[in-house]
Amino acid sequence: MKIDTETGNTVIVARVLDNGKGIPQDIIDQIFNPFFTTKEKTRGTGLGLSVSYGIIEAHGGAIEVASELGQGATFRVRLPIRTPGGQEAC
Repeated sequence: MKIDTETGNTVIVARVLDNGKGIPQDIIDQIFNPFFTTKEKTRGTGLGLSVSYGIIEAHGGAIEVASELGQGATFRVRLPIRTPGGQEAC
């Protein structure tokens, strides 16, 4: 796994890259849905990415994923930079 960040004038971007088995393209549009999981029914609820998505969106950000089977996945989180007074940076 690798994590890197970059900043611009108004946004910070964090990328999380893994070298796992990747996410099949036929389900990639579903991974942020509540309770979606590819695990057995006794192995998880499928809430992790949905909760993450909600928190990021609530803070004015966005999360994206790119993946190829056998090549792992990259999650990119963009969040606005805010000043101490709560205003977005210009």
